[in-house]
Amino acid sequence: MKVNARFDKISEIKKIFPKDLQVIGVGVSAFQRSGLGYILPNYEILSLLETADLPAIRQVNRVTTIPGPRPEKLNTSSILNLNWVRQYLKQKTQVNLFVYKAATPLDPIIAELGVKLLSSPGWVRKPLEDKKVFRVEAVKAGIRIPRGENLALDQLTKAKWDQLKQELGEKLVFQLTDYSTGGGQGTFFVDNREDWDRFWEFTNSPERQKELKFVNVCRRLPGRPASITGCATKYGVVTGLLQTQIIDQPELVGFRGRSGVWLGHDWNVRFSETAQRNAEELCQKWGRHIYQKDYKGIFGLDVVVGGASAPQADQVTAIECNSRYTGAFPVYTMLQLSEGEMPLDVWHLLEWLGVDYEMDIEEVQKISRQPKNGAHIIMHNLAEKTVKVTGRVQAGVYRNNKYLRPGFSLLDIKSDDEFVLCDRIPNQGQLVKSGERMGKLIFKRRIIDNQGNLLPEIKKVVRDVYGEF
Repeated sequence: MKVNARFDKISEIKKIFPKDLQVIGVGVSAFQRSGLGYILPNYEILSLLETADLPAIRQVNRVTTIPGPRPEKLNTSSILNLNWVRQYLKQKTQVNLFVYKAATPLDPIIAELGVKLLSSPGWVRKPLEDKKVFRVEAVKAGIRIPRGENLALDQLTKAKWDQLKQELGEKLVFQLTDYSTGGGQGTFFVDNREDWDRFWEFTNSPERQKELKFVNVCRRLPGRPASITGCATKYGVVTGLLQTQIIDQPELVGFRGRSGVWLGHDWNVRFSETAQRNAEELCQKWGRHIYQKDYKGIFGLDVVVGGASAPQADQVTAIECNSRYTGAFPVYTMLQLSEGEMPLDVWHLLEWLGVDYEMDIEEVQKISRQPKNGAHIIMHNLAEKTVKVTGRVQAGVYRNNKYLRPGFSLLDIKSDDEFVLCDRIPNQGQLVKSGERMGKLIFKRRIIDNQGNLLPEIKKVVRDVYGEF
């Protein structure tokens, strides 16, 4: 079957897959799994949380909320260990399971449940995401990475820091390679003694001393923070658009003392054609390398675009790999759908479901690099304590901070002055921990300036939404 690079109607995509093919997405919230509802004819989501955006999501997906007490840890492994979920999956036949990230604890659970995982298992995926391993494998793959070295934490003394500053420069990045929480939460920019003390205060806390063993110390590159998504297939590696990352915005970040904390993307802020091609080449080299290691499907690379001088403006350097679905999804799926592009998800699913298909990878890549209009940001509890939500906030489409209609997707936005509020919106009376996610805002317009800061009118939108909680 030949699968085209473009489509005319979204309904055409579902005809690619067998009608009786049963796929179940599992997650803490339904939104993060919602993209496949546009793609698969027989798709259901098991959501741990009953969130305010579920009525709108149910117009596209079947969503079942999981009854009973919540697990202590809000992750996929804990959800699949719940008795109700186990019984629900066991009563079904030939279940294909879609998850955000296949952690290694998931491997034995998948085997016991007898379901098929639609992504690389943890034992394949996890080493590629390890920042220590990534530096070694990146050299083998022939992709550019920052100068630096990996050290045992106890080797990173004050004297060693002084030595590294002489070798790499005064501005350094410390990456905790064992810290598995994403979004840059294990990354620290270290320019001075205050930054150094903050790093050690974090690493020496009793709960982290056991898990943290190694640190990457690298030169902090001048340039713009970005990322690119790839999908490794038997025909080669399809990449998405080089995308501007939104980081370290005080109006959004719920983690004090960190650097490089990821908070969203603005696809309207674009890079040169040369930078796009350089990013594609880098991503494709890496994708071919990991495909040989039995990894296939969607992955992401965090990169820096630019350099210290004009000739390096389009240079692309890889920082780390996200060997999983990334935080760009499902909004990136919605962006591609709005442009009539065959989503990267389709190639991922075709690979894992074993569907016999053909693709013209050059045509697909040509379409995939086309400009896209959209942005999204994540809100967190900014208070340094647990707070109680006293307001009743509606999920849906807004204009001038006034609720207009139900919605959860970029596809629900009809004009550039509208935005969508969705994803894990806390209900009235709910307790929200410090730093915990409080929702996502999706736009079709540009939302940051040339320095990467939220535009004044977007800051106002964020303040007003927080005020409603």
